[in-house]
Amino acid sequence: MKFLDELWSIGFKRCALVYNGLDADFFRPRNGAPKRANSLLFVGNTDDSKKGILYLLQALTLLPEEVTLTIVDQGTPFKAYAPELVQKFRLASRVTFTGKVSPEVLRELYISSEAVVLPSLYEGFGLPAAESMACGTPVIGTRAGALPEVVGEKGAGILVPTRNPKALAQAILELLRDPEGRKIMGAAGRQRVEEFFTWERVAEQTVEVYKELLCKNA
Repeated sequence: MKFLDELWSIGFKRCALVYNGLDADFFRPRNGAPKRANSLLFVGNTDDSKKGILYLLQALTLLPEEVTLTIVDQGTPFKAYAPELVQKFRLASRVTFTGKVSPEVLRELYISSEAVVLPSLYEGFGLPAAESMACGTPVIGTRAGALPEVVGEKGAGILVPTRNPKALAQAILELLRDPEGRKIMGAAGRQRVEEFFTWERVAEQTVEVYKELLCKNA
């Protein structure tokens, strides 16, 4: 605690932010790749209540039957929370658990989905949002933690309040009904990743921080 108190006393003005990075050459759009109609994707640990899977499944009950959800996580018998909710809400025919997947399969899921949904209550960064954007797929997320910083305010995705299935369902439905809007958002997301979240950009930002420190201490 003493260390944290000392760190807090330094003040935020002396802190420098360098975002996480990703391999934007690996996670990238593929021209002409088909989309699975009305398909949503969730990537995360469904046993972690902060990921908000409850609110996404509640939102799914408010959406038309043809809207489906793929969850990149393990189902039964390895995980219990989300599978039990799926049964409770009678969504078994509309929800698929992939289990653990390779990076290549994950990339294909991002590319083939019409939207990635992150209903988090908190996110330290939100790597699935950045990976989805890198693949040109729009994100529907919450105004929680770092997600607003990752998604931004320039059209790379839609942000809704936390713990609000109705707002989540409305945003999903609007996006699924707007193919041109999805293309525009996908392109904006890819541009944002190239601007902020590539490993090259992370390296440049890190060097800039070191240079600033060296100049101050010279």
